[in-house]
Amino acid sequence: MQTERLKILIVDDTPANIQILNEVLQGDYDIFFATNGPDGIRIAQREAPDLILLDIMMPEMDGYEACARLKEDPRTRQTPVIFITAMGEEEDEAKGLECGAIDYITKPISPPIVKARVKNHLELKLHRDALEELTLELGNKNRELERLAREDSLTGLANRRHFIEVLNAEINRASRTRQFLSLILCDVDFFKNYNDHYGHVAGDRCLQAVGQILQSSFRRAGDLPARYGGEEFTVILPDTPLSGAAQLAEKLRQRMIVEAMPHAFSAVAAQVTLSIGVAGTRETRGRTAAWLIDEADQAMYRSKEGGRNRVTVVSLD
Repeated sequence: MQTERLKILIVDDTPANIQILNEVLQGDYDIFFATNGPDGIRIAQREAPDLILLDIMMPEMDGYEACARLKEDPRTRQTPVIFITAMGEEEDEAKGLECGAIDYITKPISPPIVKARVKNHLELKLHRDALEELTLELGNKNRELERLAREDSLTGLANRRHFIEVLNAEINRASRTRQFLSLILCDVDFFKNYNDHYGHVAGDRCLQAVGQILQSSFRRAGDLPARYGGEEFTVILPDTPLSGAAQLAEKLRQRMIVEAMPHAFSAVAAQVTLSIGVAGTRETRGRTAAWLIDEADQAMYRSKEGGRNRVTVVSLD
């Protein structure tokens, strides 16, 4: 399979120099050229060459300025530049390297030297580009792994691990700011009956639907709906007093009724319903995530004992 040829841009105000370099390199690369700095910059921006051979002594804009401008532009910043010039003093070479060039070849040129250095620098660029691409790909994969580590695979909500991490952080924050913190914990009523009669595939779809309802119901920044485990779900409500959390929980219960997902084998209603517990406090100093979860869990079980499909609220202050 034929690979795409690499591109080299030659910028020199002397056509004879361009012709010599073109004869040396055209057999292996696609050659572009310009006879002044501004045209060279425009061609570099348009063609995205893999390497630029740049003369220093040019009218209007010398090579130092042209190189500096190339390095300032995000489109050409990573393009390697080799100065080819008759200026051979150490300070000239140092100045060229300081403005961003990677190498310095003095005139008159030696074709074998030019070919070898061009080849070496292009190979380095290809390796660098491959490394950058690999680094980007690994970064994307790491971000995806981090997302998967926080997300419940079935519902797309936060998973239990991430929920615990966030709840601990919110407890610490509430302890510092003395703001309210509330927690909703809910359970799908008679979900075992649902699974037994409709099947596990339908049960998964039911849990996914509950997850979607939670995501659409709690969209405020800071709120975190999560799947706690099995058919249990939870919502962290920072800066939310118990009264406000109770209203949100009741809206969630009513939303499930309106959704009207059939559940012919429920002992409480003809559709899928939730038993919900709500716990909230303004005093979290010395408290833990397990403590707040346990309080919300007890409130949820009072809803179950009270007939299900209801909200029970417990104040912890």
